[in-house]
Amino acid sequence: MKKSEWVPTMCYQCKAECAIIARVEDGVLKEIRGNPKARGKACVKGMAGVSLEYSPDRLTYPMKRVGERGEGKFEKISWDEAMDIMAQKLNDLKDRGDAHKLTANFFPHSITDPKWRFLNAYGGFINTALPHCDSAKILSFIKSMGGVPNHHIPPAWFTVPKGGIMIMAGRHAFGGLEDAAIPNDILDAKARGAKLVVIDPIFTTEAAKADQWIPIKPSGDTAFFVGMMQHIIASDLYDKDFVENWIREGDFEKIKAYVADKTPEKMSEICDVPAETIKQLAEECAKAPSVGVDSFKGVMLGNALDFSHAWCMFLAITGNIDNPGGQPLPDLVSLAPVEPVPEGPDLHELGWHRTGPDRDKFEYYQFIMEPTWYEAQAIRNGGLKVLITSEANPALTEMGQNDWQDAVREKDENGEYKLELLVSFEIMMSDTAKHADLVLPDKSYFERWELLYMPWWYNFGHGVALRQPVVEPRGECRHSNEIFIELGKRLVPEYFQFEDDIAYYDTQLEALGLSVKKLQEIGGLWSPGTIGFRKYEKTGGFGTPSGKIHLYWEDLEEAPGNQALPRVDLAAEYRVNVEEYPFILISYRTIFHSGSGQWTHNNPQLRDSLSGQHENPLMVNPATAEEFGISQGDTVTVESSSGSLQVKVNLTEGIRPDCLGLAHGFGSTVGRVATVGEGVSDNLLVPDSGSTLEWQDLVGGESHVSTRVRIVK
Repeated sequence: MKKSEWVPTMCYQCKAECAIIARVEDGVLKEIRGNPKARGKACVKGMAGVSLEYSPDRLTYPMKRVGERGEGKFEKISWDEAMDIMAQKLNDLKDRGDAHKLTANFFPHSITDPKWRFLNAYGGFINTALPHCDSAKILSFIKSMGGVPNHHIPPAWFTVPKGGIMIMAGRHAFGGLEDAAIPNDILDAKARGAKLVVIDPIFTTEAAKADQWIPIKPSGDTAFFVGMMQHIIASDLYDKDFVENWIREGDFEKIKAYVADKTPEKMSEICDVPAETIKQLAEECAKAPSVGVDSFKGVMLGNALDFSHAWCMFLAITGNIDNPGGQPLPDLVSLAPVEPVPEGPDLHELGWHRTGPDRDKFEYYQFIMEPTWYEAQAIRNGGLKVLITSEANPALTEMGQNDWQDAVREKDENGEYKLELLVSFEIMMSDTAKHADLVLPDKSYFERWELLYMPWWYNFGHGVALRQPVVEPRGECRHSNEIFIELGKRLVPEYFQFEDDIAYYDTQLEALGLSVKKLQEIGGLWSPGTIGFRKYEKTGGFGTPSGKIHLYWEDLEEAPGNQALPRVDLAAEYRVNVEEYPFILISYRTIFHSGSGQWTHNNPQLRDSLSGQHENPLMVNPATAEEFGISQGDTVTVESSSGSLQVKVNLTEGIRPDCLGLAHGFGSTVGRVATVGEGVSDNLLVPDSGSTLEWQDLVGGESHVSTRVRIVK
């Protein structure tokens, strides 16, 4: 009789990291379901984890490059040799005084991660894998409310009261980009009398379920929200109590003057939404018991920093900060420090993002993570010498991917690569691994330990969660955290006196009276039991210098274009001939994969034509197709000012006639699924992404959904 058991752990097919249970029979993973102790949902990506685990393309031993970068020629080596290569190069870098020229490019899904500790102890920089989705928006919440970034947290839809309003502005919560239980939360809120409003140029699944769909023009989101604010203030409908008590003195007066001439009629010309629609929603929001806005991921409709600034202002004047159905602030759980605590590099001294000639520009945007798409420029200006990627695929994921690939292959006058070492932790080969000097076989999320603690997590009510091995690792696979710990023991041993990752987590859990073993015994999840609301009333305010919300950013008065207040119309900033490039390209996400990172881009089940998404045809409105003589299934050329590609056409009424849509995350050239499948990379069309340093680069890559293109049959 076979031994069968269900083991609780945490999914990692996307950033939501939902709680799941895995059915294991005689050591073999058989099935994935949502954990019933944590709302019990898993999406198609999560359930396809079994296919990922047993893919024949899994990497099982370390490899060293033997050809030129990009040729994909490697030889098998031992872990000892791989560790020696990394340690020698990092020692050399530090001896030269260039430790800050190490960047680790990974998705920082838990600030308990030993990778963070190593980078702080060694003196390197942290990098995020998806800056075009969140960096500018996180920055807005830090500047407005202080403390930890809050834009990672969508509204707690399960707390929306009757009559509350849920706004999704370019957000695909039904597309598996949040906790898998959130679609149910939204539908339950609707059932008890809440209203769902979807603001999106694409008729999404959310739009099909919405009470109101507003097909806005991309880049019009800032103008739309500013128009609503103008009407609310002019009609004396703002939340006077919240404004008086919780917005910094003088800021509301500046906002009132700022919006005075930005009427719904004028903003309508920018966002292409009728002025009456702007007024109608503004009045409903002002009178509703709660308003929540979610626009963290999916389609970003426009100018990320400006929009998120306007978004913060809108929530503040309507009093929807940390209230049921509004924008929650993080609940923090105290974990014990692992002594001694490394201080990390002085980012003010060295430059927030890079240390090269552009640091004065980046200094305006003080965020802890450098933008992935800037790696190409940093390599060329000498600010990046060693790059370690883990759970990231910058050769394919990011805008300017070809420029990134060119930069990592670029050599100096002596014929040496300007990027001295590129290391890629992978479970399967990727476009990034193809360019790496070392390719190291990572454990899958079913084979490793991790303590997940993220104060800006999607999963409400989780204080800490445990990812634990449910099956034995394949071949010689080792988790990247284990390797960073070993590097720490070699290079900065004073900060790595603990035995291993479990001992590290045990120390952190002591403050909660827990250990890894105890966390296992209680099902892998520990929660304080509540998410709490209006915490600022109990803690003496917000995490800003004044303790109140800051809506006028005086420190950005001298930034490019003066960003002390949101800019509503940046058409001129794109510097593109609209007549020459009449369409707006929208990059959107699908439920079948989370971009082109290592977990889903080569999953056979998710790339299958029946069980997943095999290709990403170009979404074209039939009216547009008729004008150009295009039929369903035709192949067209799409051109931008910086690139072109050929793609099949899918005719649909579900997109604005002035827009074209491409699903993000396709175009891989590596792996059997990628090579037999079809699809193109939208990144090839996105200009101004890392190879230059225009305003898009500085504030977070919103050109990803505002790229002007043309089509040729």
